Amino acid sequence: MKCCVHDDIAIIVLAAGQSSRLGQMKQLISFKEKSLVEWQLEQALKVSSKVYCVLGFNANDIKLRIEHLPIHTIINHKFSEGMASSIAVGVSMLPRQTSAVMIMLVDQWQLTSTDLINHISCWQNNNDAIVVAQSIEQSKDMGRENIGPPVIFPQQYFTELKALAGKKGAKPLLEKHHEKLLKVPLAQAFFDLDTPEQLSNMYKELSKEINTVKQA
Repeated sequence: MKCCVHDDIAIIVLAAGQSSRLGQMKQLISFKEKSLVEWQLEQALKVSSKVYCVLGFNANDIKLRIEHLPIHTIINHKFSEGMASSIAVGVSMLPRQTSAVMIMLVDQWQLTSTDLINHISCWQNNNDAIVVAQSIEQSKDMGRENIGPPVIFPQQYFTELKALAGKKGAKPLLEKHHEKLLKVPLAQAFFDLDTPEQLSNMYKELSKEINTVKQA
């Protein structure tokens, strides 16, 4: 599994939420014969040996599924306060010598280790930048830009990350430092699992992949 690109970079996988809109724990959804959280952590471990997983709701159930992986598990007892609290507690646990942190979500199921490696390569070429995923959503008259995780924050932003609070995650920080953003086109970063419809669409896509492999 280990093929690390840049071990100065830590990766934090946020997996503390309650999945209330989905109606079941997205962390434990079956994905390619694993739980989704296992799959995401394995992708991260292909990129860095410094992988952290922030848990909250039903943390013990999830820990049982990932305890075999060489990761650092962090419990956010304030997960109900919002994603910002998970980011803050995750960054507060990073070693002092960490050059940068990549933050990703457990339900970004279309992301691969190749995507994460590309993100890091972009940061290495401009290591003062905040690297964000970008997607342009086309409408009849214009395109609407979306930005979001995975996000790489260099070390100089750690103090602000540790002070985050509220329901908006790191968005206030991205808005504050908008001139420092390096936007990397990554449409697959914007497929997540917040609703039963999105879950159904994921399984349809996985079924297509299996059928394509069988026909090859």
